[in-house]
Amino acid sequence: MQEKTFDKFYSKFYDIIYYDKDYKKECDWIENTLEKFGISGRKILDLGCGSGNHAIELAKRGYEVVALDKSQYMIEKAAEKARNGNLKIDFIKKDIRDFDLGTKFDVVISMFSVISYITENRDLLSTFSNVKKHLKDRGIFIFDAWFGPAILHQKPEPKIKEIKISNSEKIIRLTLPKLNILDHTVEITYKVFYISENSFEEFEEVHKVRYFFPKEIEFFLTTAGFEKVHFFPFLKLEGEPSIDDRDFSCIAL
Repeated sequence: MQEKTFDKFYSKFYDIIYYDKDYKKECDWIENTLEKFGISGRKILDLGCGSGNHAIELAKRGYEVVALDKSQYMIEKAAEKARNGNLKIDFIKKDIRDFDLGTKFDVVISMFSVISYITENRDLLSTFSNVKKHLKDRGIFIFDAWFGPAILHQKPEPKIKEIKISNSEKIIRLTLPKLNILDHTVEITYKVFYISENSFEEFEEVHKVRYFFPKEIEFFLTTAGFEKVHFFPFLKLEGEPSIDDRDFSCIAL
């Protein structure tokens, strides 16, 4: 897992860049997943919580949420948003590969391809083992990640995203991916420009993201102690991921 991703500048503009991500819809799906698999507990651990949008939405719905992220900037941003909403959420700076909270949860979630940032096998096994250790009996682990067959079928291409903040402000993000077939990763260079009437800022981050195949995910999860593993298209609870699904959802029990 990279140490310098989601640094100060990217964290500052994170919610603006991803303004179009539907966190409420994703939390609806999480609740539907809990209902489908008969999970009634209300204690949730959010791994790689970012700026806290899933954690905050779930707390609004009455769940008891603890959230971890390795970025101090993200943790501070998330905690401030929770305070502003009068929500009690424990945001903790921790690496999801190696943490011990001394308590167990009914549900562990890791959304927005956080698991794909774990590019080494030993780290993936450590993370999954850690999740299992923090789950109660009959607990559930819910996450999404990049789907290998789709990535190889539709290779990532350069993109430009422009976000208008106001009449005098905008952000432009360039996404420059490099596919590495041998180690199942995509190295993404993000170049972000903030432009206003009075200022101009730019920064660059490189994110290394791993794409997965179901059999390898199943192997690491079962090695970590999970007994049942289910794969679905992203935010679905029926069917199988296809070459048209860049992301897949996984449920492990």
